[in-house]
Parts: sequence; C-alpha cells; structure tokens
Amino acid sequence: MKALRTTTEVELEERRARLLRLQFELRRLGACVRARKPRNGRWRLSVRHNGWSETVLCAGAEGAYAYVTAHGRLLGTTDEVRYVARLLVWMLKSRLR
Repeated sequence: MKALRTTTEVELEERRARLLRLQFELRRLGACVRARKPRNGRWRLSVRHNGWSETVLCAGAEGAYAYVTAHGRLLGTTDEVRYVARLLVWMLKSRLR
C-alpha cells in the first residue's frame, strides 16, 4: 500500500520544479546559478556575478506561486519566468562596489 503524501510535500515539489525552470532560464542567459536544498527542505537558487550574489526562493501555496529574494523582494509570478530571469541578471550586473 502506497503512503499518502502530505500537502507540504506536494508544495515543496512544485516549488522545486518552478525554481528549476528559473534556473534553466538563467543558465540560458549565461548566469552562474546553483540550486540547493537546505536542511529545512526549501529549495533556493544562488545567482552570482562579479562578487555579488542573490538568493531566490519560490513562495506561495495552492497554485499561486511567486519568486522572492531572501530579503523579501518580490520579483514576479512563476508565469513570468523569462521576465524574472532578465530582472535578476540586470540586478546583478547593475550593482557596482
């Protein structure tokens, strides 16, 4: 008998799939991206460029998901993957020390 999956597990898998879609778009644009699964089980992307980095998470539930930075900046919905990828690349390239 197969065990029932909880809602949390389903949501975590959905967030992972959406983050991997963003990772694909960022790599297509030439960004240095790394996907990680911390101990709490929430996947995150680290995007790097010239010493700067930005951490991106997928937040939401029940079919409404959005990309958010670790500092809480809303980047866009998961339907706007290409826009969010271009926005992240612009954010990293425009930062100067």
